[in-house]
Amino acid sequence: SYLTEKEDLTKYVNPFIGTDIYSKLGAMGRANCYPGAVVPFGMVQLSPDTDMDNFAGYGYEDRYVLGFSHTHLSGCGCPGMGNILVMPIIGEIKIKEEDYKSVFSHDEEEATPGYYMVMLKSYGIKAELTTSTRVGFHKYTFPASSNAHIIVDVTHTLEDDEPIDAFVKIIDNETIVGYVTIPNPFCGGKTPYTTYFAMKFSKPFDAFGTWNGNTIYYENSSQKGVDIGAFVNYTTYEGEIIKIKVAISYVGIEQALLNLKEIPHWDFEKVKEEAKEAWNKLLHLIEVEGGTERQKTIFYTALYHCFLMPHIFNDINGLYIGMDDKIYNASDHIQYATFSLWDTFRSEHPLLTLLLPSVQRDMVISLIEYYKQGGWFPKWPFLNRYTNCMIGDHAVAVIADTYLKGIRDFDIITAYEGLRKSALTTPPSTHDYEGRVALPYYLKYGYVPYDKISQSVSRTLEYAYDDWCLAQLAKELGKEDDYEMFMKRAMYYRNVFDNFTKFMRPRYSSGSWKLLFLPSSWKGLTEGNAWTYTWFVPHDIDGLIKLMGKEIFIKRLDHFFKRFSYPAWYMPFSHYWHGNEPDQHVPYLYNYAGEPWKTQYIVRKIMAELYDDAPSGIPGNDDCGQLSSWYVFSAMGFYPVCPGNTSYQIGSPIFSKITIHLDEKYYGGKEFVIIAKNVSEENIYVRSITLNGEELNRTWIKHLEIVNGGTLILEMSNIPRRN
Repeated sequence: SYLTEKEDLTKYVNPFIGTDIYSKLGAMGRANCYPGAVVPFGMVQLSPDTDMDNFAGYGYEDRYVLGFSHTHLSGCGCPGMGNILVMPIIGEIKIKEEDYKSVFSHDEEEATPGYYMVMLKSYGIKAELTTSTRVGFHKYTFPASSNAHIIVDVTHTLEDDEPIDAFVKIIDNETIVGYVTIPNPFCGGKTPYTTYFAMKFSKPFDAFGTWNGNTIYYENSSQKGVDIGAFVNYTTYEGEIIKIKVAISYVGIEQALLNLKEIPHWDFEKVKEEAKEAWNKLLHLIEVEGGTERQKTIFYTALYHCFLMPHIFNDINGLYIGMDDKIYNASDHIQYATFSLWDTFRSEHPLLTLLLPSVQRDMVISLIEYYKQGGWFPKWPFLNRYTNCMIGDHAVAVIADTYLKGIRDFDIITAYEGLRKSALTTPPSTHDYEGRVALPYYLKYGYVPYDKISQSVSRTLEYAYDDWCLAQLAKELGKEDDYEMFMKRAMYYRNVFDNFTKFMRPRYSSGSWKLLFLPSSWKGLTEGNAWTYTWFVPHDIDGLIKLMGKEIFIKRLDHFFKRFSYPAWYMPFSHYWHGNEPDQHVPYLYNYAGEPWKTQYIVRKIMAELYDDAPSGIPGNDDCGQLSSWYVFSAMGFYPVCPGNTSYQIGSPIFSKITIHLDEKYYGGKEFVIIAKNVSEENIYVRSITLNGEELNRTWIKHLEIVNGGTLILEMSNIPRRN
């Protein structure tokens, strides 16, 4: 096996990191990660639900397990999924979560990549979970009982809205199938979605029944309704093991039955071992030396969290359901779903482009397919649904960055056509479902006016950046007129820059500035204020420095990083907030102003103080890997400040040696090695840099210089180099 000759890196992954409340965040809560079993990018995320109000189902502070559901989101700021719950119990039949739940304790609980175990203390049942891509595999060890049951709660969900339709059918004494349909999914999804399932039991059950509402129907084999489920009965001997395989599909019940063939046997240990091996293979893409055990745990757990989403969406035979509810076949790629693009364009997708270009290519193709089916590139697609979540148009950043970094085996012509449409065409809805909802104002005024639509400053800045990304793509494709048009629009950020206060500031359609302006106020901005958003010009930091003046630029940064902010919603603040995305590139901006030692200092401070190897160790919603990918890049010593620009800013690595194993197909299978000489907790400053033996007199490195393979040597010291 893979592990005989290589170190087992899964020992450094702690899936409980990100499941507890981040104490300093108060109302902003937690990372919203789940501890359950999943394979890389798996369609099934089989994990315990401990609380209906928890967006990922599990809270480390909770004391009860409700059961184990098969779909979960990693790190999101909205509730979603949590579909098809299974719970083994002893005693009378119970059909409500608050009745069948069990006490548990962390002393008898374990989580490693691809495996989860907990003792259900109320019943004396040991629960173990593992998965393949599309099948959740349960293993329950029962006490002796003539009254053992397995509950299948079809309408359990973590979504805000209750199901509008569900179905369950017991086909024979070892098979159950069904589906559940949920409206307004995630953050105001446009239309309902349906999850289908098929399950097989290793031991034929003695008796069975269903429920509908509050009524239990013994020996009844099917139900349709909005609050339904099924149960099966067993007589068990002490230590008897009953296993269940549950496959899901978003296409239909027949497809779920087909997906069950992914695990054609009942060997739980084998599936657990295969999951561990799949994880080791990906974790070994980056090998580190030096650093502390704590740093390695934070690093590899972060890397693990980067390989969960977007998740695989097509069934075992390639079929999946499109944005238009038609069935498609992903014949030449794997179809992925659930893209947190407002977050993940920043560093999650750039990390996948660097480490797993074939996966990133398939994700880009998936986005293009959604455009072809739904007529628009999505902003935050949940499964095959447009949602009303977040702003901007960041599919363009992801696609441009991927293409410009040399991954080109996808249909760029169709992609460009769709991205251009989003940049030029007013969308049909007044919601943030598809396209750029504020586009008419942006084109008419050269900015989005405060009196016309919410989040006007943030929309202006994000559209300008997206236009810059589109311009880079246009240039590469030889579309000179488009290049000039979009580059002109990329400078629209200047139209919300107030020369008097030197902040980005809300502005009326009349041209006048919003009065009573406080840079710490959230008005006119998205999940932040002028302190966080004034820096959001990743494509033209030099231009921003000119507008502000270098001295003010540096003074502002110095104030910004004096301490860290942990704001509750809409509370004023004026310091760096790492727990949310808009300012996550800002620690690297000192590089542009000629004071890179301050970037080195602050990046190391963030890694040391805000991340931890404890359940509360991620300082905000992980947003499908965004906060984790920030850490992975920063720990290696470089970061993509501006996706669409093919360079990375150099920071301060935490390990003495980092080896990146580059992809064979796209990058020729070479290695890129980063050596940080004398690195330690004190030696955080970079004194000199050499690349392949040549001195590097700049604070950035090109993507090509990395993927061509080679060695980057940084001389570290406790004294900053100020010249």
